[in-house]
Amino acid sequence: MRLDDFLSALDRDPSYRGQVVHAASVPAHAPEYGEIALRPEVAAALDQRGIRLYRHQVATIEALRAGRDVALTTPTASGKTLAFHIPTLEWLGEDPNATALYLYPLKALANDQLEKLRALDEACGSDLSPCTYDGDTPQQKRAWIRRSARVVLTNPHALHQYLPWHHQWARLFASLKLVVLDEAHHYRGVVGGNVAGLLARLLRILAHYGAHPQFVVSSASIANPEDFARALTGRDAVSITEDGSARGPRSIVFWDPMADPSSSITRQAATLLSFLTGQGMQTVCFARSRVMAERIASTARRGTATEAIQSYRAGYLAQDRRELEADLRNGRLRGVVSTSALESGIDIGGLDAAILVGFPGSLLSAWQQAGRAGRGSRPSLVIYIPYEDPLDRYFLRDPERFLAYAGERLVLPRRTLRHRAGHLACAAAELPLRPEEAGVEDEEAMTALRESGLLADTPFGAIYRGLRRAHEAFPLEEMAGETVRLVCDGRTLETMDPVRARRDAYPGAVLLHRGETYVIQALDLTEGVATAMREDVDYSTQGLRTSAVEILSAEASVPSGGAHVAHGRVRVTESFVGYKAIHDDRTVSLHPLDLPSHTYETDGVWATFRNLPPEIEAADLLGALHGAEHALISMAPLLVLCDAADVAGVSMPLHPQTGAPTILLFDGIEDGAGLAEVLFEEWSRLAAAAHAMVSRCPCDDGCPACLLSPRCGSQNQPLSKPGAMRILALSAPASRKEDA
Repeated sequence: MRLDDFLSALDRDPSYRGQVVHAASVPAHAPEYGEIALRPEVAAALDQRGIRLYRHQVATIEALRAGRDVALTTPTASGKTLAFHIPTLEWLGEDPNATALYLYPLKALANDQLEKLRALDEACGSDLSPCTYDGDTPQQKRAWIRRSARVVLTNPHALHQYLPWHHQWARLFASLKLVVLDEAHHYRGVVGGNVAGLLARLLRILAHYGAHPQFVVSSASIANPEDFARALTGRDAVSITEDGSARGPRSIVFWDPMADPSSSITRQAATLLSFLTGQGMQTVCFARSRVMAERIASTARRGTATEAIQSYRAGYLAQDRRELEADLRNGRLRGVVSTSALESGIDIGGLDAAILVGFPGSLLSAWQQAGRAGRGSRPSLVIYIPYEDPLDRYFLRDPERFLAYAGERLVLPRRTLRHRAGHLACAAAELPLRPEEAGVEDEEAMTALRESGLLADTPFGAIYRGLRRAHEAFPLEEMAGETVRLVCDGRTLETMDPVRARRDAYPGAVLLHRGETYVIQALDLTEGVATAMREDVDYSTQGLRTSAVEILSAEASVPSGGAHVAHGRVRVTESFVGYKAIHDDRTVSLHPLDLPSHTYETDGVWATFRNLPPEIEAADLLGALHGAEHALISMAPLLVLCDAADVAGVSMPLHPQTGAPTILLFDGIEDGAGLAEVLFEEWSRLAAAAHAMVSRCPCDDGCPACLLSPRCGSQNQPLSKPGAMRILALSAPASRKEDA
């Protein structure tokens, strides 16, 4: 359905209340093909399927043939998978001993991609025996896979456990030609730092067997593909970003649910889903939680009196998920409501429409979800429905910022002592660790391991001698300092660091895990356990905290408009004062908390204002700084891929260390995750975006769509919207404000 037809049909619908505030058409993109000579069996397999290679696929193959690593970052459904499958088929077809290793962030993605590779392998007659190998692999198949499979698909957590048994993988490792990191944008922040450490250990073992494979880092569109690939693999890669795939015209509609205050966002999403499927459009609707997905799906089914609308989430049995995916591909299922589980990777075919209920946390995720709509050259429709949240509503008022997405930056954190020690201990357990293999920055970690009796020096290098297996003593999560386990009915659901546990796993908290809701019964920080109960509830919770921040060192500083901006190391003391229960986006109750405060070091960025204009009166200065702080935090995900909760802040009229009015933002992650440094580099853009968001909000005194923060421990008091706008204007040069 084209945009004009959709809008005309809406106008005729009696339930429509004028919620469409902006609509844009993204023109079709004609395919840009490339030409390259392929091995005859591969060329024949593609010809049988009527497949011509796009320009970026050819560029990937050519770069790999030239011996280069590749960072391939093109949009959803652009054919990235085929771009690295073809070199695998060719190289392994030429060399009967050659092997390949594919790493996926989730087991479900590996299983989905396995079927595609098997089909292509069969068509080529290559007999590569591709297999997944992870915790779900039957014991009776494992020895055969290690002995015979030439392409193994697994995940980082599984690989971490297999590396100490590398002698069992000697055949695969000794002949490894290609390592693929697919959906690599999942490896950001602390998780990415640990994957980088894992890959460094993998490369060390491969070198031991004489293998020096090439890498493909495949990701959705990001702003810094070369830097990100280098941070993950430690190697330079050629960046391929120009998308040559075919796309039909896409219409994007910005829907304001507040235009109909009589109907909730959930009900409006369900009504839209019923409407679109009733118009013959196969539609996916993305929701933030399992409860919301189920509610939207059931409401939409009642509106259409059909079972052809279902929900989809990670908690379903694998067989049920596969059936839903197949029903989407063959068209039997007309509508599906999903958590982020269908955002990327899983093959569900090209749908006609996508509904985004709430901003999913990053523009990368938003465009991944939007990219699920589109089938060849056929037109597609995307509808964005924001919550009453500053960043959500910002795109409603400034849709061009949404439409002009060019990728956020992905960052990996600096390596902490615990991180270095964990990977060094595992490396020493895998192969004796020679002095030249541990860099200067590792000396402190090596000393700590020796003093704790975990390392012993031998003529061949340092070896691990702990009583527990190194890879059990240092699992990937705990190397990031994640020491609190979330437990339900005796089963560990996930782990988290003590800071996040205080923020998200306090008694009474509603926590979302893989689309399911859990209510926290108790938090024992001494034992490192948060006890949860599985429960469907119709409300969410939001922790309230206050922070005191001490500046430890400044690493760089620059002027920015009328402000002076610096970044460096800070010491944060967080106090957790309470939480609020939220129903239908409204606070329904407040509850106090009595948790111990927590002190940690992290990265910070701060702006000082020494020559404030007279219109910012002293009486309003704290409210002005406080409001500007909230706006800056809300806009941070525009510039760096993170959740707004990953960045926190404080503001004060006279900071004891800067001696001036100061706003200080910091990484809400112990030891830092590299976010503050990016915000320092992009401060003027951040301030301009925050200024635009606040100034374009029609409210008078600040509201949930601009300045009010649900996490504010001081209950959003005091706040001054006029003052915040003046403070933000001082930080943003005029050119930046015009850009915003």
